[in-house]
Amino acid sequence: MPASGKMLEDSIRLSRIRRIKHWLYVVQAAMLVLLGIALIVIFGGAKVKPYVYIPMDSFLAVLALLLLIISLESFFFRMLEIKFARSSSARHLMAKNSMKRAIISAAVAGAVCAVLILPPILTAIEDSAERTLDLSPNAPTPFYSGDAFDLISSVRVEIGASEQVEVYLMDDEVFNKYYSGFPTPEFLVEMYSYRLNTDDYVVDPGMALVIRVPNQGFMLYHLVLNDFGYGVSARATIMKEVSQTLTELTSLLLLSLVVANIAWFAYLVPIERKYSSGSIYK
Repeated sequence: MPASGKMLEDSIRLSRIRRIKHWLYVVQAAMLVLLGIALIVIFGGAKVKPYVYIPMDSFLAVLALLLLIISLESFFFRMLEIKFARSSSARHLMAKNSMKRAIISAAVAGAVCAVLILPPILTAIEDSAERTLDLSPNAPTPFYSGDAFDLISSVRVEIGASEQVEVYLMDDEVFNKYYSGFPTPEFLVEMYSYRLNTDDYVVDPGMALVIRVPNQGFMLYHLVLNDFGYGVSARATIMKEVSQTLTELTSLLLLSLVVANIAWFAYLVPIERKYSSGSIYK
């Protein structure tokens, strides 16, 4: 009866190598959890009140880095396993299985990387995340600077109106300090004084006003419309952008993971061919 794949790959030295590898992976998984907590809670400012905010973009970059490190370590341990295997069949089986995993890993990492860097895909994601809001002089409109996971951010607001009006971008703290439930003339004077869009605040008919959203972390903003009592409404479109941490750092790490797995596959090809002739597994 031919030996099973498990028996072929088994030996005292191999068991020690795998035990070291597994413990190393456990330690790195614990490091990932600790780094995730540090990034999300300590440095990222995660909160659940008054609104939920759990920044995941930096955590995903750390996860991609850890996957790259683990992949490189697994290549090293696999070379040791092949070296200390007891037969050509075992070496062939190890190389063959590693080649399959390398192709799968490269394909998955490549697909995720493509989503993060290809302009058509990014544009489709950002367009689908856009929000269109109707601005009323009687009710200031709130919006967040991004999503709760910090994966997509609000970068600018495009506003159009049929008559000339003014629109003020306010942060939540200042807004709540002066807002008492209805936009009084005194309230509008204060909003004009403390507006974040100090230069661009006038909407001319037939022309879009573009307000840049400050990059000050996850915040709640308000759009205050001043129609000077003429009963004019306006429409605002909030333009979104995928986190640069994802599109730059995380995509670079994923691309490195793709290259590493392709290189590992190329390294294993001659090894797999060398031991395939004497292997019971084809």
